[in-house]
Amino acid sequence: MIMKKIISVVLSVLFCAVLTSGALAVGHTSADQVFGSDGKTDLASVGNNDITGTSLGTITDDKITLWGWYADEQKITEFGYRYGDKTTFGSAKYTGGGDDAVIAEQAGKLGYTDGESVRFRIENIPVVKGDNVELYAVAKLADGSTVDIWKLTYTSATGIAMPGTAGGEDTTTDTAQDTAGNTAQTAPNPKTADTTVISIAAAGCLALAGVMIIKKIK
Repeated sequence: MIMKKIISVVLSVLFCAVLTSGALAVGHTSADQVFGSDGKTDLASVGNNDITGTSLGTITDDKITLWGWYADEQKITEFGYRYGDKTTFGSAKYTGGGDDAVIAEQAGKLGYTDGESVRFRIENIPVVKGDNVELYAVAKLADGSTVDIWKLTYTSATGIAMPGTAGGEDTTTDTAQDTAGNTAQTAPNPKTADTTVISIAAAGCLALAGVMIIKKIK
């Protein structure tokens, strides 16, 4: 009887671990640089930017560009950005820059050998007016899902209104230009994997494990 209780608790904990690890599996981002309107001036550090919250402080640029690379267990379709729940796609995978092999090697050392690793250059991102504005770089994967790959914050006294608010730009119908000069129609964000989902999954697991343990002790 005691052994059955122990097995039941262990299975519950293992189930929670699997659920939580699944929520955390969102690939790897190398957040390299953030360029201002001129496409050259770096607004952050060169490499080693914090993907969970790179703070740009107060900026005066009207557009910014995000540069780096991303690896995932799935194939990557394209890149884009989002403000709130408004996502803009249209940034093609950046290839032919001469360091594709280097990126593939670095991603391989992290265990990303079956999916894809590629550079991104998300250009012409409009700056939104406001304090502590949150901007996310996103990637669309082969299964149609969208994942947040880099979070940035900044403050700007000028810029457009937050998309989705009164007077805000509706970015779901805009187009963006890739590095080859091609345009692609934007699409809504179908599934966004972010820290909120991860937190909910982890909290749910801990609560379930706690309840199971209490019941077994009684």
